[in-house]
Amino acid sequence: MLAPRAYANHSAPSGLWAKLVHPFKIAWHRLINIGVQPSLTVWQKKRVHLLNGICCITIAIYAGYVLIFFNSPDWLTFRICLCGLVLNLPPLVFNYYRRYDASAYYSILSVTGLCSFIAIARKYDGVEYYLISNSIVAMLFFRNFWKIAFLFSVNVAAYFAVRHAMTFIKPFLYVADSAYFYNVNVLLFFMTLFFVVYYFRSENLGQEALLMRQNESLAFSLEELQATQAQLIQQEKLASLGALTAGIAHEIQNPLNFVDNFAEVGVELVEELRQELAHEQLSEKGREAVTFLLNDLTQTQKKVNEHADRAGSIVKSMLLHSRTSGGERHATDLNALCDEYLRLSYHGLRAKYPDFNASLITDFNTHLEPLKVVSEDIGRVLLNLFNNAFYAVRKKALSLPAGTLFKPVVSVSTQRAPDGVIIRVRDDGTGIPADIVDKIFHPFFTTKPPGEGTGLGLSLSYDIITKGHGGTLTVESQEGEYTEFAVWLPTEP
Repeated sequence: MLAPRAYANHSAPSGLWAKLVHPFKIAWHRLINIGVQPSLTVWQKKRVHLLNGICCITIAIYAGYVLIFFNSPDWLTFRICLCGLVLNLPPLVFNYYRRYDASAYYSILSVTGLCSFIAIARKYDGVEYYLISNSIVAMLFFRNFWKIAFLFSVNVAAYFAVRHAMTFIKPFLYVADSAYFYNVNVLLFFMTLFFVVYYFRSENLGQEALLMRQNESLAFSLEELQATQAQLIQQEKLASLGALTAGIAHEIQNPLNFVDNFAEVGVELVEELRQELAHEQLSEKGREAVTFLLNDLTQTQKKVNEHADRAGSIVKSMLLHSRTSGGERHATDLNALCDEYLRLSYHGLRAKYPDFNASLITDFNTHLEPLKVVSEDIGRVLLNLFNNAFYAVRKKALSLPAGTLFKPVVSVSTQRAPDGVIIRVRDDGTGIPADIVDKIFHPFFTTKPPGEGTGLGLSLSYDIITKGHGGTLTVESQEGEYTEFAVWLPTEP
């Protein structure tokens, strides 16, 4: 029933005063926890603690009176105090056997009966005033209005009944020269009333502080839910856009296949034509002209075939990027993946801004072994980093005065690292201000104008690298100079 283990792990108190007080703290903790069960609510535990505490304090007060009047000639007061001490023991017993309501009723009604009896029997002890404070105490032990109203009415009725009875009932336990007890009891009454009201005030302030903390927590949770909802909506839009992109890319793939195939056929036809013309009788000048035209036609067909292959590669990358990731890891050539998405991002921006140009620098470790990753997810991360890099260098180029010599550069490198691989994406663009560099991985945080950025790119990239692959994504930047992102991917997933 008791909980002495609460102090078992505490270190020994330091200081003489702490050592003297420590045993009393342990004893007090055990006494107020009589009958406390883990299944009780917070309010029920407070009620049991309060009941036990009041009983223990009252018993201590009566015990002090007993000691004071033990050798006094006023044996009547001694017997009354001894009776009060014994009458305050049952609430502890009730609580021990988990009869909490019985304990509360007994605590209130026993005081009502004892105070009424003493007030009538002695007349000048002033204990009748305790009936007033006792009527308020019921609010500490019960929540039901009718129980509180009943106990309040009983105590108020007892007070007026005692005051009326004192006018005509002769005090049969009266002791001469005991009027000073009246002042003492009145003082104790006001002290009791003060502590009861103070307890209510403390509880109200505590509940108010608790409600404020809960409101703040709920407000924070609401913001998170709203952010999550917005993120889900955005992801749904991106998923729809991915499906649309996949459909468009698929439709483009078929004509590209025809262009590619017919370009190859065109080269073969030119070669056949060249062979047939070799048997024809042509003048020297005519043969040179025909050969020149055939060479141009061959080069043109080869260029068509080359760019058709390039377009096909971009379409395949688009299909791969728009495909929903299954979360399966495959051995992936990170050098090829980085190069593919670097050029995909660059050509995508050039398609939107034809006048944009930048230098692409690659520094790949040629001895890098394939790494098991979810290639679709890593591709999304790389595409996002490259898009941000090209956006930054273009923004810097537009912000500089006309005639300023500035050559946009975006570089990507791969290198071995302890237990993993590091991919670095660097640009010489606008950089990131120091006061926001810690916020760039937060969902929905963006420095781009409305309509140009969702604030989800880096957040999703961070989750893919850290949560999806157990790696790290860090950034180093100097405003106005450069930004470099470093992706570390572990060798072992």
